[in-house]
Formats: sequence, C-alpha cells, structure tokens
Amino acid sequence: MALLAGQRPGTDPLARGFRRVAKALIPIHGRPMIAWVLDALLQSDHVGRVVVIAQDDAILGDPALTHFAADPRVTVTLGQSGISRNIMALAGQEMLPWPIMVTTADHPLLTTRMVDDFLGQASGHDLSVGMVARTTMLARYPGSLRTWLKFRDDGYTGANLFALTSPVTRNALQLWAAAEQDRKKALRLFLRFGPRLAILAITRRVTGPEGIAMAGQRLGLTAQLVSMNDADAGIDVDKWTDYWQVGAILQARDSDADAAADRIAPDPVTISVFDLDRTLTHQPTYTALLVFIAWHHARWRLLLAPVVMAAMLAYLAKFVSRRRLKEIEHALVIGTSVPRARVEALAEKFADRLDRSGFIAEGRARIAAERAEGRRVIMATAANAFYVEALARRLGIDELVCTRSTWDGDALTSAIDGDNCYGEAKREMVESYLESQGLARADIHVRFFSDHVSDKPMFEWSNEPVAVNPSPKLKALAQQRRWPVLHWT
Repeated sequence: MALLAGQRPGTDPLARGFRRVAKALIPIHGRPMIAWVLDALLQSDHVGRVVVIAQDDAILGDPALTHFAADPRVTVTLGQSGISRNIMALAGQEMLPWPIMVTTADHPLLTTRMVDDFLGQASGHDLSVGMVARTTMLARYPGSLRTWLKFRDDGYTGANLFALTSPVTRNALQLWAAAEQDRKKALRLFLRFGPRLAILAITRRVTGPEGIAMAGQRLGLTAQLVSMNDADAGIDVDKWTDYWQVGAILQARDSDADAAADRIAPDPVTISVFDLDRTLTHQPTYTALLVFIAWHHARWRLLLAPVVMAAMLAYLAKFVSRRRLKEIEHALVIGTSVPRARVEALAEKFADRLDRSGFIAEGRARIAAERAEGRRVIMATAANAFYVEALARRLGIDELVCTRSTWDGDALTSAIDGDNCYGEAKREMVESYLESQGLARADIHVRFFSDHVSDKPMFEWSNEPVAVNPSPKLKALAQQRRWPVLHWT
C-alpha cells in the first residue's frame, strides 16, 4: 500500500494557510488530514503495510501522529516530485511488492469500507482505477463541482484509488508521469492514449468502463474502472472550498459528542471583506476618477480619449495586460508626474462627490452591521490607493488591500507598484496582508462581498461568499454553488 503524502512544486495554499510544511499535516476536524487516511487503511484486512511517501521523513513527527510512526506496519520513505515517479522507484521492491494499492493523504473522507469495496473489485486486472459517477455525486451533493471525464454513460471524477497488480503496469506509470500535468484537462488526457480513443471519448461514443479498458489495451495491459458507490470517495482536499465541505462532512459523521467537543478549535478572528466597484458604489470608480482628475487638472488630456480607447481595444485583444492598461490610461489622462498635494486634494474632492450620491446605501448599512457583529472590515479592490484611501475613510473602513501606485519622491507616477489587485492576485494580496497581521488562513473566518465573477478566487477562499448585485456570470456561478445573493439598489 503506497500513501502519497508529498506535494507538487511550489507553496501549497492550504499548507500555507495553516502554517504547515505539507498539506497532509493540515488539521481537519481536529486531526491532521493524513491521520484520517491512515486509520482507514490500517483498519482494512486487505492492507498489510503502508508506505508513506513524502518529501520530509519526519512527516509523522506531529504528536497526533506518533502512534502511526510507532506502528510496525507503517514505513516512511522520501519521495520525488511526481506521483508516478515515486511509485516506479519503489514498485516491486521489498518495501513495496506487487500488488500495490495507491492513494493520497489529501483524502480524509476515505473509509475502510471504501478501501475494502475498491480492493474487492480490483482483482483480475492489471490496473484498476477508482472513480465516482457524476450521478452518484450529484444525488448526494447537488451542485458539487468536480473535474469530470465525460463518457456516453456518465461523467466520472477520480477517487484517488489505484490498484496495480503486476510489473506490466509500469507502462501505465510511465504514461502517468508524462501526463500528470494534464490530469484536469480531459482532451489532452485522452490524446495521450491515441486519437481513436480521444475521438470516441470526446464524442461520447464509449462508456467510462469501455474507455478505461481501451486505454489499458493501448498500454498493453488490462484495465478497469471501479465505480465507487459512496460519493465521499470522489472528494479530496485540493482547495479551500473542498476543505470546508470535507470538514462539514466529517463533523456530520462524528456521532461521538464528547470527541466532537474535544475537537472544537478556538474561535476564529471574524473578518468581512468588501469589493468596491458596483459592490459598494453604483458605478465603477477608476474611469470616473480619470475623467474627474483630467477635468480639474489638465483638460487638454481629455483629447487623448481616442488613444485611451485604442489601449482598451489592445487589452480586449490580449495584447496588453490589465495592469499595463491601467498604467497607460493613467499616463495619458492623469500624467506621469503629479505633485502629491495636488493628487491628495483631487482625491478628497472626488471622494466628497462620490459620498453625496455614489455609494450604495445598503452597502454602507451592511458595513455597519458587520462591525456591530464584532467583525473586522477590510476593503479589497483593484482601485488605486492614491484615491481609494479617501473613499475607504468615507465608508468607515480602516483596512485596505488595493493596487498601489509608484511615487517618485512627492510625485505620483503612472507605474503600478506590485500587482494589480484583481482576480487571483486579490486573493493572494488579502492573504499576505492578513499574514502580516499575524493571521494565517486557519485563524480566521472570512465573509466576502463582491459583484463580479473575476473575484471567484476570493469567493472560493472565503467561508461565506456573498454575491452582491451579481454580474450575469457571477449570478450563474452563485446559483450553481448555492451562494447567497443580495440585491442592493
């Protein structure tokens, strides 16, 4: 039995959020994630030995895992990056003889019953792959979003369960090594097995079991799809939304009230994060700010509007980034060097104007309500700090994560300092800001308000995503994910 407890190159956002060196060690429902998996494996009569493959041989050094480290059936070995390479390096050796079952440490919903069910069906084939049918998943968890491989009979998502019974499966491991980066891209994955299977799969002319069997034939072995009856088998912890869902499922499973009470974590710091444009304001602020400053500072720059439009078309054509577009617009409409005193005076004047009629009343009331709950309120916006600081003050918001401009002494330039606070960058900037305040993701409860689908990374990162006056794409996503929707007039 091989238990993969390493991680892909780079910093895992979940491990970072819990200040753990590996994702396998993050606590979920009161225990390190890997503990749930080890329990499920070691309680199965089908499992004789568990080889934990990790990038740190002290992976079981956590006090909550020491009894596993002392168990003679558990061995820890150092692995490389890449699931298949780790298995190929050990398969067939004394430490990991055939047959081999493979699973991952980020699957805390795994149960002994699932293990026994899978292995009970895995005999008689060189390779068995555990998967959960889409109908099975949605019957249990309506609206659940997974990566689906779609076939004639149904869609399937992986259950992180594999059985390899003989050396012939090395062919599959070698292809796995080459295709690992395509695991969530169905077309590229199918093409790895040749154009015929790819065409049949894409046109849905084969069932899932037929497709897996054909893939095995392509590799010179027998392969089968083992369809798992328990939807929980198809839910691992790859992202924050998975973490929340799995934690809730484990809590629902826990019938021992005393044990559950022992696992209650300290109360988190509660934080409410608000987007700005069209969430708290009736209209976007950046274009209005550009026109306002040009009108009061250098009206001749308004004649450059056609050049600004050309830059916007270049952005739409993906010739320039969103960050670069903002820098170009700033340079054309505001200028490349404006004295600080002038900038601050115009920003205050713009904020006064917006304060009279530009803010949404329900948004201001919600900010006050969040504060009344004792929550910290943060504004996170792509708007630039040189003017949005004045807007935040009028909204009564003291903490701000936003796009920063570069200053040359006391002169504002058009260059952006760091990232444009938009999309994934916004989530990263909010997390970095909170870490600078001594708060890891595990320490906080986040409620997030926004109107636009570009904030999907923040919505998924938050505990309570709230769509406000949603754009059509966000409205569809919110309905799919069952997020609450607010309509502020």
